[in-house]
Amino acid sequence: MSLGERGSVNRRQFLSRFGAGTVALVAGFDLITRQWVAEAADSTSFASVPSLDGTLVFDADSLAANAHDQGNIVFRTPCAVLRPGSVKDIRKMIDYCNRHGIKVAPVGAHHTMFGQPLVSGGLSIEMRSLNTIHSIGTAGADVDAGVLWKDVIEAAYAQGLTPASITSYIKTTVGGTLSMGGIGMMSAYRVGAQVDHARKLEVVTGDGRLKSCSSSQNSDLFEAALAGLGQCGVITRATIDLVPAKQLARTYRIGYPDITTFFQDIRVLANRGEFNSLGSIPQPGTAQPLTLWATVFYNPGDVPDATHLLRGLSPAAGAAAFEDYDYLDYISLVTNLYDSFAANLDWNAKVKPWSDLFLPDAAVEEYVESVFPSLTAEDLGPTGFGLIFPMLRSSYGRPLLRLPSGASGPLVWLVSVLTDSAESGPDPDFASRMMDRNYRFYQDAAAVGGVRYPHGACAFTDADWQAHYGSMWTQFVAWKDSFDPNGILTPGPGIF
Repeated sequence: MSLGERGSVNRRQFLSRFGAGTVALVAGFDLITRQWVAEAADSTSFASVPSLDGTLVFDADSLAANAHDQGNIVFRTPCAVLRPGSVKDIRKMIDYCNRHGIKVAPVGAHHTMFGQPLVSGGLSIEMRSLNTIHSIGTAGADVDAGVLWKDVIEAAYAQGLTPASITSYIKTTVGGTLSMGGIGMMSAYRVGAQVDHARKLEVVTGDGRLKSCSSSQNSDLFEAALAGLGQCGVITRATIDLVPAKQLARTYRIGYPDITTFFQDIRVLANRGEFNSLGSIPQPGTAQPLTLWATVFYNPGDVPDATHLLRGLSPAAGAAAFEDYDYLDYISLVTNLYDSFAANLDWNAKVKPWSDLFLPDAAVEEYVESVFPSLTAEDLGPTGFGLIFPMLRSSYGRPLLRLPSGASGPLVWLVSVLTDSAESGPDPDFASRMMDRNYRFYQDAAAVGGVRYPHGACAFTDADWQAHYGSMWTQFVAWKDSFDPNGILTPGPGIF
C-alpha cells in the first residue's frame, strides 16, 4: 500500500462513532510527528491505515486500559488500540507497523506482572476480540488465541474431555499462556506445560505474514512462537491436546512442621506418580507452615484409597484431611480465590511483584530453607503466599521454556513468592524494594542452577537474558532476525 492511498477507514463508521464520543477511530499515522491521527491528510507524511473488519481506536479510555497489566508496576501507554474483527486485521496492521517502524504488542487478559504485553507509543492488539472456539473433540481443541482457558475447559468437559495441562488461573487467554509457557499446579505435574500440548498454530510474523506451523510444518516458527514471549510472532489460533476428563477431584491436605519433612514426603509422592497434582499452597498472607495439597482425579465408584495413596509417609500424613470437588470446581479454585480478592479487596489495583523461579531438585530444599522463613509481612501482603510444586522435567520439551539442567534429578520445582501489596497501588517505593529483592532471589537461584519463569517481576539485563537462554540464545536471535526483522514485536520483556 502506498502512502497516498486513502479511504481505508469506513467514513460513515468513523463519523458516527467519533461524533458520538464513544471511541476515537484512527485514520492513519503521521510519519513526521510519529502520531496516530483521526483525519486523513493530503500529505506524503500521512500513511492511511488499511481497511479493517474491526476497529482501530485511540481514545483515552482505550489507551489507559492497555497501559498497565496486573502487576501495576510498569506503565506504558500505547498510541492506538486494535480490536481485530478477524485475523486479517492483525496481519494487515502488523504489516503496516512493520513498514512504518511502529512497535506492536498483543495483549490477552493482562495477567502478567512486569509489563510484558505493554508497548509505549505503539499499537496494542486486544486479542480477546478473537474468541471463537472452532471445534472440540478427541482430536483436540481448535480455538482462537483470544479464547479464555476457562471457556476451553468448560466446552471440553461437556464432551468428557479436558486440556492435559492447566494453569492455576484459568481466565487467561490461550495465546497468552502459549506465548509464556503455561504452567500451573491444578493439573497433572507429570505431563509438561501447555506449550508441550500445542499441536498446530497460526502465527502472524513481525513482517506481516500469516503462517500455519507445527512440528512438521514451519517448525522453526512453531518453536519460536511457543514460550517465545511474543518475540517472533503473534499467535492467532491454536490446536491443543485434549485428554479424557474425570468427574471428581479429591484433595488431601497435610500440614508440615518443617521444610525437610515436607520435601521428604512430596518427593515420595512425586516419584510414585499416583497423584495428578502436588504442591504447597499455604493460607493467603503466609509462606509457612508448608501445606501439601495432593489431588487425585477420579470417577464415581472409583473412590481413592487414602491408606494406599499416603503409604510410607511421615507421621504428619496421619493427620491428612481431604475434600472432594466436582472436577470443574477444583480446576476453578485458584481462579475463584483471585476473583474474590478482586471483588472484595481491590486486588486488581494492588502492586504484585511476583517472583517465579525454577529450581533443580538437588538445590530446592536448601533454597526454600533460605528464603521462606525470612519472608516478612511486606514480602507477602495480605493476599500473597509462597508456592512450591514439582514438575517431571522429561515431560517439558519446548526449547524456549527454560528449565534447570536435568543432571540433578528427574524433578524440577517452581518456587514462587507471590507478593501482593497491602494497599492499592501504584506504589513505586514498594515496587522498587520488592524488585531488588526479586533480583536477589533470582541471583541466588541462578547460582545453584535455577532459572526464571518470565511471568513475574524481575528486571533483567542483556547479560541476564543471554544467560537465561544459554545454548538457545544464538538460535533465538536468528529466529528474531528471520521472523521479526525490524524488531517491532512485543518490546515489553526487553530481550532484544
